[in-house]
Amino acid sequence: MAGQVVEIPLDRLEVSKFNVRKEIGDISELVDSIKAVGVLQPIIVRPAEKGRYEVIVGSRRFAAAQKAKLKTIPAIVKEMSDDEAIIESLSENIQRGDLEIEEIAEAYNLIRRLSPKTWTQEAFASKVGKSQKWLSTIMTAYQLLIKLRQVGKQYKMKLHPTEEEQKKGVLPYTVLAEIEHALKAKEVRKVIPEEKMDEIRVGLVEVIKGESQENAKSIINYFKMYPEKIMEKGIEEGLKEIKDLALKEKTGVPLKTYVPASVMRKVKETAEELGKPVEVILPTILERGIEEEARKVEVERLLEKAPAQVVKVAQRLESTMTPKVIRSLLELPEERQREALGLIESLRPTEEEALSYIESIKAEVSMPPEKEIEAIKKRYEEVQQKISEIIQRPEVRARGELFRNWHSHYIIAQGLQDAFCPVCGRERTGSLVWSCCGLPAKEALKVAGDKFEESQKKD
Repeated sequence: MAGQVVEIPLDRLEVSKFNVRKEIGDISELVDSIKAVGVLQPIIVRPAEKGRYEVIVGSRRFAAAQKAKLKTIPAIVKEMSDDEAIIESLSENIQRGDLEIEEIAEAYNLIRRLSPKTWTQEAFASKVGKSQKWLSTIMTAYQLLIKLRQVGKQYKMKLHPTEEEQKKGVLPYTVLAEIEHALKAKEVRKVIPEEKMDEIRVGLVEVIKGESQENAKSIINYFKMYPEKIMEKGIEEGLKEIKDLALKEKTGVPLKTYVPASVMRKVKETAEELGKPVEVILPTILERGIEEEARKVEVERLLEKAPAQVVKVAQRLESTMTPKVIRSLLELPEERQREALGLIESLRPTEEEALSYIESIKAEVSMPPEKEIEAIKKRYEEVQQKISEIIQRPEVRARGELFRNWHSHYIIAQGLQDAFCPVCGRERTGSLVWSCCGLPAKEALKVAGDKFEESQKKD
């Protein structure tokens, strides 16, 4: 029967919990079609208990067949594990374009719970004929959706929601993923504290709701560029200003320019090494290039008025001699500059290490006058001599012996907690005694402690 189309009574079927399609939607047309010509494409099922079957693929056809009052439905019976059932259901529905983005995310979470080591994002995406980036974007958007729902905001996501749907809170999943990436960006994290993130997440979704994807991305990009506006004006006012500015002057303007072939080749090679498209890494390359050029300009400006010794080292050690390091060096007197430059040349430190060396040179420790140092030394020697005399006194030596005896018994008593007779295994604690006086170790500890305390009272 496996792989063959068979007619199965509807009353022996139930939709599997591993069928990834959760929403049946409007099936009225499908019902009319089935009434007219029957079910043209068989559903896919797997055997269940007591002669029943689980619907893995075809839940809409199954529901429509029930409404059309059919007795049986054509089906292909397959033996499948839970993992295989999810993949079968997903693959079939993704090819048809029938699944909601949220259903895909929930299916991935389900299969991950079944076998987390097996079903990485890469393995799952490959199995359903998609890329890992595709799944990563969906899961990032889904995580944001869950966070919104945790604070009472019932948004939804789709691949291409209509303008009307967007106004009702159904957003493109790619835009939701962009928001979550923006909130994790280092330039945002530097400015905005963690406790504000949930409120800003909701605020960002609200300001882009109803906007085109292009406008939404402009708003998100502008937020990443100027997160400080949130802290200056408050979340609501800050986001409103960001939106106004973004829509007046859209960020992420398409750049049309000539790029030399040699440069473009390096860009493409870098993209291939990172496994990312050129258009994804190009903004980062431009940003880093701008930062590097700004650094060079600042270094040149500082070196215009710097002593020759600083200029020479800066030319030899460009990576260490950053604007911060040069500024810090120029604050030192000439003699101290020479000392710091010698350290930098010999050690070739990082920027942070160089700054640390320079700060240590700046922090001069003032020494007391020589006469005062001699007086301190003399007082120290006198104290040492007095301590030596005290230690040699008979009563002090006796007290020291009593203390050492008490401490030794304490150590013995601690060890005896785990000790027992190696022959019979009995008498675990306190079984050892001083043979001279028949005194058990536990009692000996108390006696030794009492004697030491008595010697303390004599002073």
